[in-house]
Amino acid sequence: MSTLGDFSHQASAYGPSRPGYPAEFIALLAEKAGISAGDAIVDLGAGTGISTRQLVDAGFEVTAVEPNSAMRELASVPGATWVDGTFKATGLAAESQSWAVSAQAFHWAHPPAALPEIRRILRPQGMFTVLWNNRIAATGTTVGWTEQAIRRHVPDFNEAYRNRDWDQLLASTGDFRFVGRFEKRHAVLMSPDRYLQLWHSHNRLANSAGPERLAAFLAELKDYLQQEEIPQVEVAYQCEAWMAQRI
Repeated sequence: MSTLGDFSHQASAYGPSRPGYPAEFIALLAEKAGISAGDAIVDLGAGTGISTRQLVDAGFEVTAVEPNSAMRELASVPGATWVDGTFKATGLAAESQSWAVSAQAFHWAHPPAALPEIRRILRPQGMFTVLWNNRIAATGTTVGWTEQAIRRHVPDFNEAYRNRDWDQLLASTGDFRFVGRFEKRHAVLMSPDRYLQLWHSHNRLANSAGPERLAAFLAELKDYLQQEEIPQVEVAYQCEAWMAQRI
């Protein structure tokens, strides 16, 4: 079983399977943050660089902060600077960043320790944005069937970031004031193999399930995809973001 928050066992599956974020949504968030190409920004909890790559492609000077060596080693993002750091100890200079972003990661942070550090590295009036891709498990879809299978095998499993009051959490230490929430729907077409890898990459599910229950769930999912002869899986997401400004 992997350690909660330690993606070493999921690192090889993470990059090839996880979805990116709509480019127009990233552009909207950058506009709301008041930054432009060439500005220095930090991607916190960067993983294997999925969001990092998109931010580099958008023209920003990106520093990717990621504590897990296995994830950093699998990242290939020319143009980004990689740092071994955490939410509460980034290793970056004070007031060095115009924008801080955390994509699919801030639920691993401890806000009382993380938010003062993020404020420290942001320039005056700088913005901090957290965002997640939330799967939409509609009835009659492969994702809906998968969610039901998880409930059968791992009834105690839950996502850590859904239905949390991020607006209040971002303002909880007095380092930031909440600015706004934004959302954008999108869908990603995945091969059956990629879809299986998507679930292999899920650290919290692995820890909730344990090896035996996880293996049983993945075996049933693989059998379902083969028996139904599903050529592609459309995975629908609601991309949600919360933004706060440094006080």
